[in-house]
Parts: sequence; structure tokens; C-alpha cells
Amino acid sequence: MAASPEFDTSVAHPARVYDYWLGGADNFPADRELGDAMIRAIPALPAMARANRSFMERVTRQLVESGVTQFLDIGSGIPTSPNLHEIARRIDPSVRVVYVDNDPLVTEHARTLIEDVPGVAYLHGDLTEPETILADPLLAETLDLTRPVALLVVALLMYFPAEREPERWVATLLDALPPGSHLAISHPTADFDPEAVAAANAAANAAGIPLVSRTHAEFTALFGRAALLEPGAVPLATWRPDTPPDDPHEAYYYAGLARKG
Repeated sequence: MAASPEFDTSVAHPARVYDYWLGGADNFPADRELGDAMIRAIPALPAMARANRSFMERVTRQLVESGVTQFLDIGSGIPTSPNLHEIARRIDPSVRVVYVDNDPLVTEHARTLIEDVPGVAYLHGDLTEPETILADPLLAETLDLTRPVALLVVALLMYFPAEREPERWVATLLDALPPGSHLAISHPTADFDPEAVAAANAAANAAGIPLVSRTHAEFTALFGRAALLEPGAVPLATWRPDTPPDDPHEAYYYAGLARKG
């Protein structure tokens, strides 16, 4: 696989590490080295990455089944089949999606993937600048912002420590969406195995990737004023599972879905 000159493949990148855990091909030795170092701390990390992906699929399906037809996916990452719009359109072909990411590797892949897909757009933007995302003409061209939108922030806020107050950026985005909109978040936690998660976070930080975990209370606070829906802010494996998990803490993540009143 040839490296693009737009990005440094000698340095580990979070999107490519995640791609490696998912069994993808868009990763390089530095990414695999960090991925393996984190796996040494938490051997089940690839399975947890897949579990997080499964949460995205479940929440997408259930939102569409409840009548939601518009999605804004922040920090969408390297496209991995099936993608959100593919999952949603199996149920309702009219679903419209805007993907947002700030990474050039993601931009390259995402725009190639969706360039000929009506009603699906990729916006190069950054969660830390929510006003810029909201002002981008592509957003209003693709989504009807007078109708409910599902805002997805899946496995993204872990890159922002508490002092940066990432919940402010999420709130800015949700505040711009109409009542009836939804907010889905997943986030790693150290609550289930503090020592292992601390070791994995240390490996990521040593490679230049800031990575933080959050407690249940800290995770719940990310939803702001939005009302959490059943079953609430829960271990990811227990969020409306297709099959009940053998171990509710098998993935070191919390997940939740909330509705804007």
C-alpha cells in the first residue's frame, strides 16, 4: 500500500490504529506498533473496537426504525463497511447523512466513497470548531435542519481531557438542531479495569496521541441537558444488545442515547 504524501505514516495515528484493530488495510508499521503495545495492556482491545462499531450499527438501526432519517456523524473515521449510510438505508433509502472528520486520510477515503452517493456528504471539519461545522453550506445543503437530526459522537471525546471541556462543543452542535434530535455517544472508561486502561492510555500518550478515559459520572455529563433514553448511560455491551453479553463489562466503554426536548 503506497503512502500518501499528505500525511506522515512514520507516526502512529488514532484513526489508523483503530483501523488496524478492526482488521482494515489502511494502517502502517507505526500504527500497528502502537496498536500492539495497547493490546499488550488490554488483550481484548480489537474485540472492544468491534463492539464499539457494533454499538454504532445498533443505534443507527434503532434510530431509523424510530423514524429518524437524518444523521450528523462527527469524527466518522476511516470508512469501514458497512458505513452508517449503508446501515441506515437498508431500512429507509431516504436517509441523509453528513460525515465530519478533520483528518486528511479520512478525507481522501470518505470523499472517494461517497462522491456519487446522493444525500450523503463529507464535510472536512473539527469538533473543536463546531460553529465552523454548522456554518458550512454543505451541511444545510444535505440536511434539513428544521427537522430532527441524530448527532453521533462515537469514540471521539476520549481524545480531549476534561480541561478542554469537550461537552461545550457537543452542546453547541446539539443546540443548533431542532427538538426531537438525538445524541449518541460512546466513550472508554477505566471503571472496569483501572490498571489495564492506565497502561493502554500511557502507551498512546507516549506515542503522541492524547487518550483519556472517563468515569460513569463524567460520561453522563457529556450529554448535557439532553434526556437519556433507556437503558441510560450503561456499559456499551449492555446498550440494547442483539444478544445479551456473557460479561456486561467485556468492552471497557460506556454508551448512551439521549433526546433533545
